[in-house]
This record gives sequence, C-alpha cells and structure tokens, in this order.
Amino acid sequence: MTSDFVLELGMPHLGRNNLSENALFKAIGNDRWRTIEEIGGVPTGLIRDDADSRLYATFFFLEVHSTPEHPLAAHGENQSMSFSTDLSHFDKVYLDGHHRLVGDTDFWVRSSNVFIYQERGPSKLSMSIPANVDFAGVPALSAPPDSLSLCRLARTNGTFFEPEPDDIGIFEGVREYRYQLDPDRDMNGAGLVYFANFIAFLDRAERGALVDLKLPIPETVLDARSTYRRRIGYFGNAQATDTLRVLVRARMRSLPSQRFGRLIDLGFDYRILRSSDDKEIVISSCRKVSPMEAGSADEAWFQQMTS
Repeated sequence: MTSDFVLELGMPHLGRNNLSENALFKAIGNDRWRTIEEIGGVPTGLIRDDADSRLYATFFFLEVHSTPEHPLAAHGENQSMSFSTDLSHFDKVYLDGHHRLVGDTDFWVRSSNVFIYQERGPSKLSMSIPANVDFAGVPALSAPPDSLSLCRLARTNGTFFEPEPDDIGIFEGVREYRYQLDPDRDMNGAGLVYFANFIAFLDRAERGALVDLKLPIPETVLDARSTYRRRIGYFGNAQATDTLRVLVRARMRSLPSQRFGRLIDLGFDYRILRSSDDKEIVISSCRKVSPMEAGSADEAWFQQMTS
C-alpha cells in the first residue's frame, strides 16, 4: 500500500492527549479538497455550476475507524502518519473515499462530500452539479454511496451505533449544552460553520456532561479520553449569530488492555440543533477510551459508578 498523503504531527495537531480528532479532520479535509483540485483541473474557489453559482464540496459524512488499543492518542508529537487514499463519485454530485493508515488495516477515515451552493445563506443549502470539474479521472459509482443511507438511518434512530451489551448508563436521559457560535473562530471563508469545528462542539458538550456527575469524574479520565470510532452526519449549517443546542447521551463499560490492564470504554450519542428554528443539523455517535490502571483513582471511580 503506497502513501498518498503524509501528516507530520506537530503542536497544531495535538489536543489534551496527543492527536486531536478536530485537527485530523481538518488535515484530511484539506487533502480531499486538494485532490479535487488536482483531479478536477480547477481550483476549489472557482468551482461553478451551469448557473454560475459557487459550489462547495461540503462534507455530509465522516467516519473514524480504529480499535480500542489504537485510539487517536496512539499518535503524538513528531510522528508521521502516512495514508493511502481513494476517491469515487456518483452522478458528479457525491464524492466518497478513504484515508487508510499505511501499515495498519484497522485504522482508516472515510469521508463523503456533496456539491452545494448557498441558496439563502448557511440556513438553506442546495445540491448542484459542477459544470467545470473534470471527472474523467474519478471512478464512477453505480449507486449513491451507502453513507447516505447510514445518515438517513441515524436520523431515524437518533444514533449511528447501538449500545454494547455490557454498556452502563453514565447518567439518565439526555443532557443539553448550549454553544453560542463565535464568528471569528468557528466560521470558514464561505460563511459556514467549518465542518471539523463541530467535533470541538461535541467534545465541549461531552466534557460538560461528564463534569456534572454526582460522583465527580477524575480529571485524568477526562483528559485521557481518546476516540477510536466515530460516525458523524451533517444535515445543515448555521448562521454565525446562532446558538447551538448539543444533546448528549453517555454510557460506558470496561475492556481488557494489553498496554494498561483495562480501559474505560465510553460511548456517546449527540444531536445538534440550531436554536433559531430547532432544525437538527448534526448527528454523531462515538466510542472513546481512557486507561484504567489497577489501583488508580480512575479505577475506583469506575467501580463506584458501576456498583
């Protein structure tokens, strides 16, 4: 498997515990747009439809796939991540492809795009077909990517992942976190909330839900949690002046670990609604792990929570 994209990890790519999921999506998103430029023969800023509307290859689905023993935190400063990539299209509207970590068949990121234009600003996005992108070098799919059906099913069920049989709820029901968008930090050059920034909103809501438990969670658990699996579907965007309502469900279990003895395996479901009209714009499900060494405060907290 050859390398098509190499990510050299430095401080801009790191979070509280090595590789940041938000930063990973930014890097992979940028590589996808560069690939569209190279294959399509036109700079992304000049992609137009036959009505001369500016089009954006916006992401509607992202997936991180790895194992509990190899979460994102397994990659840290000064390391290189080499990926092989692929890309295909359906009807010149939908794009779908993978970034696969060279040397690790279990680690890959899948991303799907659709070409859209802003019909009425960020609150109303519509699909269109690029008129000036050359698709001759992009393999054609015989049917729409199944990421579309995964998103539709998640919207019906409210989740991408079913709970594991041994999962235990961390708190009852749903907890809500409100996030006021920051126009200078959260929006991109198109006036849209940048797709990778939604991960930061989910992480903030998740942390807020966990720090508010009756039995205080150790900071070591909070700071060490690292994603090994996520799916996220995007169904809209928001105005820079909007407030987002982030709804969180949480559960957990323990897993054996060769490196740490045991892991706390955390499961989350999230929904984001924009407050201006209560439209649901994001659904995501995620699994994260945090080490649970024998005799640690983390283990004591877990045992008390599950007893």
